[in-house]
Amino acid sequence: MNKYIIESNFNLKVSDIKLLDKHFGTEIYLINTDTGKYIVKVLPLCMENIKNEGSIAEYLYNNGMNVARFLKSKRGNYVIKTDKSQFTVQKFIEGETISFNTAPDWVMEKSAEFLGRSASLLKDYGKLPLRFGKEFCRSKTARRKIREYKRELVRAKKCNDLETIPIWEEQIRHLKRISKFRIDTEKLTYTNSHGDYHIGQIIVNDQDISVIDWSSACCLPICLDVITSFVFSSQFCTDGIIDAEGLKKYIQQFMKWFPLTDYDIKAMPYMFYFWHCMCNYRPDEYTDMAEGYKPLAKLIRNMLNWLYDNVEELSLQLTEYKDEV
Repeated sequence: MNKYIIESNFNLKVSDIKLLDKHFGTEIYLINTDTGKYIVKVLPLCMENIKNEGSIAEYLYNNGMNVARFLKSKRGNYVIKTDKSQFTVQKFIEGETISFNTAPDWVMEKSAEFLGRSASLLKDYGKLPLRFGKEFCRSKTARRKIREYKRELVRAKKCNDLETIPIWEEQIRHLKRISKFRIDTEKLTYTNSHGDYHIGQIIVNDQDISVIDWSSACCLPICLDVITSFVFSSQFCTDGIIDAEGLKKYIQQFMKWFPLTDYDIKAMPYMFYFWHCMCNYRPDEYTDMAEGYKPLAKLIRNMLNWLYDNVEELSLQLTEYKDEV
């Protein structure tokens, strides 16, 4: 990223550019300009959802939510495409991020409130891409991945890849487990939401929070954003063990703003387990994984191993929720 590309498309004079992060084809830059600090996010051209991010953020901001506003280009576009990539420019939000599983109680409360309020607002936003629909949640989807991973396991054994062999075997074990699930998507509440809501997307400033990165916003089972944001934030889920009592309180706070059905709550652990098994890091990604992502990958592995033995019990504990609220 160079300042000429930015200045030629936006009414900005760039004095400094600093690379903040680089992962999975995405680059994040902090730029200093004549009108302040901004974040430039560069993504591959194949990522289509980025086109919605600017308008979603503006919609939420205009409805009182703390989000980063995006700049429109000289031609009135939120997204600029080049030959090899696309990028956006958004206002920099002052504050701090919180590490996984270290959120204090007040941040947990604010997080659940923000998610509930934003989901309530976004239900009237308009159509967003559907994720984790009927086809995704079918047993045959898991069985198809089992066949793929078994082929990869054979290759790993032929290469004597002692590092990835046990991880392939572990993930096949989980896929076999979830292939027996019977998730009724017709009973799940699908609605527009963040789509990747977790503690890494939250910026804390003066006892309040802002939420960034709406590029994954979609229509999905809302229970996924609820449990994901809790598990990756709570101090009581550090080893992948999901704290049922804490999750109940988090659900209660969320439901002050957006309703969940009995089935949403019952199916929440099964959907969460199914999703992370299907969309988890592949074993062959661990070798070249950046250091900053290894703690999250380890947390997810621990969590999946815990869910293997405890998913039914967690679901049962959560179904007692309505008797306690």
